[in-house]
Amino acid sequence: MSNHRTEDPPGTRPAPKRGATDPRGASGPRTVLRRARLATAAGLSHPTDVYVLGGVIEGLDLGGAVDLELDAREQLLTPAFLDLHAHLRDPGQEVKEDLASGLAAAAAGGFGTVVSMANTTPPIDDAGLVADLVRRAELVGQARLRPAATISVGMKGERLTDFAALKEAGAVMLTDDGVPLADAPLMRRACEYAAEPGLVIQTHSEEPSLRAGGVMSEGSVSHELGLPGNPTSAEAVMVFRDGEIARMTGARVHIAHVTSERALRVAEWLRAEGAPITVEVTPQHLTLTDESLRTFDPVYKVAPPLRTAADVAYLRAALPRGAVDSIGTDHAPHTRAEKERDMLEAPFGIANLEVAFPLLYTRLVLEGELSLAQLLRLLQAGPAAVMGWPVPSLEPGAPADLTLLDLEAEAPVRGESFKS
Repeated sequence: MSNHRTEDPPGTRPAPKRGATDPRGASGPRTVLRRARLATAAGLSHPTDVYVLGGVIEGLDLGGAVDLELDAREQLLTPAFLDLHAHLRDPGQEVKEDLASGLAAAAAGGFGTVVSMANTTPPIDDAGLVADLVRRAELVGQARLRPAATISVGMKGERLTDFAALKEAGAVMLTDDGVPLADAPLMRRACEYAAEPGLVIQTHSEEPSLRAGGVMSEGSVSHELGLPGNPTSAEAVMVFRDGEIARMTGARVHIAHVTSERALRVAEWLRAEGAPITVEVTPQHLTLTDESLRTFDPVYKVAPPLRTAADVAYLRAALPRGAVDSIGTDHAPHTRAEKERDMLEAPFGIANLEVAFPLLYTRLVLEGELSLAQLLRLLQAGPAAVMGWPVPSLEPGAPADLTLLDLEAEAPVRGESFKS
């Protein structure tokens, strides 16, 4: 959006300075990916050699000596994806996930940068915790981590955190995701105060008293199964409140994991009225419905819940017309023992970083509902715009955050082989 403050993109480094006699200068090793096909407006390019110098794209078909040569085998080379919504469970919940497994899973799924959610143990509500995450993630050496911090101290919804200190320590987003921020005046103050350090506010838009104890979407399926339901009204009401506060304050508010037609229609109306909001949907809400819960398998228990086939159809139809800004995974792993509890006791969440792209490519692109270029926009330029980061590219001087996609390969999904 035009009113977003531009920040350095994840991992940007200056273009390498080339030596007069040594073409590599002192910028690091030189690598070539041979026979890569690049996505262009006209489709896939002819096989191209892509040169990388010191972690930065040097150029195309340059020639000359290299330190490492890789064969792309005429597969699609594209900028790595950005995920603005991943629960990596570190610190304090490492039995579910830690930085090493989470960032390895991100890289395996084609994601070069992930924004980690702050609902850990303890919550990321202190600058020291943010700085520690950044430091430890750099040591892991997989996908880049850009931490989110909490809006409220302890995620209790009572008192705001120190936004400026959190930004200085490396936080790029503020969110109590997992817990709806019920206090509207506190949300207003958060939006007003976030403007100064230029932070994005991400919501968990469910009205708590309407959401209540629902474990799945309220409707005919929940009634047949006898399970407590979470109505779409809980989402639509809160999207309206959060969007109105964004319009009133001018804050950059990102509406996370929109699940229903009603909520998305509210968001579209708010944007038409000038609210500076952006919208995210998830792979699970684009490909699964509440019918999945007929198995009583808690793997399908997510928050917000899976909705009806009509809701899924509306979300999918909204993608090519630009009503959605980004796809975020809402990757939320739990232990097998936790997910084997019954539907009332099992935790909300699903682990999907490693299958998000192949799932969406199979279900949306191959089925003709979305073009490959449109899907890539929702995973690259879209999330970059939400954050005010430059658009990922393959231009010389851009960071060499690259993903190679074999669009012809087929493979079974086996959870036991996940890095997560």
